[in-house]
Amino acid sequence: MSLNRRQILSSLAALGAASAAPGLVAQGAWPSKPIRIILPYTVGGSADALARGIAEHLRSVLGQPVIVESRPGANSALGAELVAKSPADGYTLLYLGYPTISTNLVVYKDVRYKLEDFQPITTTFRSPVSLTVKRDFPANNLKELMDLARKQGSLSYGTSGNGSSPHLLMEKIKADTGIRFEHIPYKGENPAVLDVLGGHLPLFAGSIATPQQHVRSGALKVIATSSAERLPSFPDVPTFREAGFPEHVFTYWHGFAAPAGTPRPIIDRLHAAIVAAMSTQPVRNVLGPDQIATAMSPEAFTEQIRKDIALWTPVIRASRIE
Repeated sequence: MSLNRRQILSSLAALGAASAAPGLVAQGAWPSKPIRIILPYTVGGSADALARGIAEHLRSVLGQPVIVESRPGANSALGAELVAKSPADGYTLLYLGYPTISTNLVVYKDVRYKLEDFQPITTTFRSPVSLTVKRDFPANNLKELMDLARKQGSLSYGTSGNGSSPHLLMEKIKADTGIRFEHIPYKGENPAVLDVLGGHLPLFAGSIATPQQHVRSGALKVIATSSAERLPSFPDVPTFREAGFPEHVFTYWHGFAAPAGTPRPIIDRLHAAIVAAMSTQPVRNVLGPDQIATAMSPEAFTEQIRKDIALWTPVIRASRIE
């Protein structure tokens, strides 16, 4: 759900209650030392900016330094493994991207952790996949894109890499429609967008935030987004649902998790603080135009991850993504 005033007030109340919880006192009045947020991505990206904004808010409400530590590699698996093996004491948290403890468990054969190694805390935002093409591309909506791909026999598209959320969604569309789409993985979204801009790649599947400068200038156009409703920042861009593909409505999430076994009073306090952080202006300033602040309870977040694993496992195996 999107954050609203009632949810924010409820989280602030929970934060105060958790602060006084007897369990926390028994554990030495957590927190009594610095907290680490393991960021399984490189420094300088949108995830880094969001993690640091949330860390600053946590520092102010928890009264201890909160350090963001970048540990990129293996599509976020290296950072996740570090957290999975950390003590369950509330001092090591994982900034959680969508693939980390859902699709990575299927895509990578040698992942050294499982969902049960973590206690999900909350989502922070959800974001759809958008399809972007050059201004003069001979399709203006998803239906026309499908017709063009069918007529040509196949259509190439670029994403930020194998097993990414856009890759999985396009493979699902391919499987459901029988239309051939050829995946070209890039090392990040920017190189793919530049190839679309230069006419070397027909289609980019990914965040609308990356190409937005070129979209607003008119050099590129977004022909569809997988959100349930049109994005407020791009009200002229139709959704997959509007184009007749309601089964492909999809948004990926980011969030936070702790090692499994972290005491519930600590999880509750972290949940309340992170949800409250998402309502602050400094954090909202770093959200992209397609990133909608959301929050889930630890239980709902865990169930969502289980549903994601069930959804994508057959797609990954049928497409032989690894």
